[in-house]
Amino acid sequence: MSASMATRRPGRSLVVLASAGPQWEAPARALTQSLEQLGVQATYLGEEEDAQAIAAAAVHHGADGVDLCLTGGRGVLMLRELLRALVDLGRSDVSIVVHRLN
Repeated sequence: MSASMATRRPGRSLVVLASAGPQWEAPARALTQSLEQLGVQATYLGEEEDAQAIAAAAVHHGADGVDLCLTGGRGVLMLRELLRALVDLGRSDVSIVVHRLN
């Protein structure tokens, strides 16, 4: 596989526990630690369900990516809202990685 086809992790990521609940905090924090061990500068935002707030935090932290931890069926709606909010803030370049918790 050529370097241009390889998946690249962002250098700075925001980990968010969205639509999941506090019982999923430990796995989300473990994800944050794993990203840091891979050399990604990861910030754990914690539990947040508002796409506007997540997008604003991504801009504030200068994130290249958002690692979104989700459970339940709200994922598609959350992704749409988050994409729209990032575009509105001029950050359509932010990658979104969805982690399904179950």
